[in-house]
Amino acid sequence: MANYLKAEFLKQKHRFSLKLLWLSPLVAVALVIILMGGQYFVEGAFNWWYTMILPGTLSMIIAFTVSAEKKHNHHGLFSVSIDKKMLWISQLIMNTILLLSANLIFFMILSLVGIAIGVSIPFLNCFIGSFVLFVTFAWQIPFFMFISEKIGSFFSIMLSLLCNMGFGIFFAATRLWYVPFAIPARLMCPIIKVQPNGLPLGAGNHLGDSSVIFMGIMITVALYMLFSAITTLWFHQREVK
Repeated sequence: MANYLKAEFLKQKHRFSLKLLWLSPLVAVALVIILMGGQYFVEGAFNWWYTMILPGTLSMIIAFTVSAEKKHNHHGLFSVSIDKKMLWISQLIMNTILLLSANLIFFMILSLVGIAIGVSIPFLNCFIGSFVLFVTFAWQIPFFMFISEKIGSFFSIMLSLLCNMGFGIFFAATRLWYVPFAIPARLMCPIIKVQPNGLPLGAGNHLGDSSVIFMGIMITVALYMLFSAITTLWFHQREVK
């Protein structure tokens, strides 16, 4: 597995994916400063991050990975004696690591910029929020890898943005918050104290109920494992083209 992962990360060196890991968090923080004048800095940055920028970033990273592999026909590895499951799993793990990296970089940039402009940063809550976003978005990696392979990268990116922005905002504040795309926005309510529409969460608001955090994490972790297993089996059974 180590050799497979090493090969996958070597392929990333000449792709735009690694630049996105830094560019996307900078855009999220810059939007808050430019459009909101730094007001509600933490709440605004997180809201831009998980409603639009993180879904777009993740879907593009996946699309770049899948389209490059398809362009080179998986570098001819299907025609040799090689474990196709390991190929797919290594890409899953690599994209998962990139997702984690993007969220940690977002936390770091948010904290540094906040300190620089004199904003009080709740570091623990921001770190927890960033890590929870990683966990609750991870299930989308095998899902959109499959969509990109079967239908195409452009469709995958558009579907990701539509589902995350549409379902995420619409269902997060309702009883149907457990719709997978809505879970990240719902869990940010008690952690970051921000509503799905980007407004600060007022005292006594039912969205501040932290009991949803455990269930939301369990749902998304289960989906990550389920979709990873299903798509790995599907990829293993693919024929050489």
